[in-house]
Amino acid sequence: MKKLIVAAFLVAGLSTFAQVEKNEKEKSESREKLSPEERTQRELKRMTKVLKLTDAQQKEMTALFSEMQSKRAENQGKPSKEDRKAMKDKINKILTPEQAATWKKIQEERKEKMKENKEGNSEEK
Repeated sequence: MKKLIVAAFLVAGLSTFAQVEKNEKEKSESREKLSPEERTQRELKRMTKVLKLTDAQQKEMTALFSEMQSKRAENQGKPSKEDRKAMKDKINKILTPEQAATWKKIQEERKEKMKENKEGNSEEK
């Protein structure tokens, strides 16, 4: 009888673990399926919502994002540090001082969250 109970718990635990792993895999795949234009639109929509961008700012950001996408295509992947710095400078020129402060705060929070996730992932292994 004990063996039957232990086996039932083992099966339940393994199936739960498999479901969690499957959900995480689906989330990562959904991120990868977005085209560069879709990612640009999603980021622009998020920035508009959070920073309350004007129509003129949205047009400038769209042009800036398109420029960055073309540079990524040329470099086949990640932009260089110089490209990222230039993009940040251009974004700061488009934004008002209040918007720039909010955007900088968001970037720092995102960086901290990524750092925490990286540390958490290395501890799990």
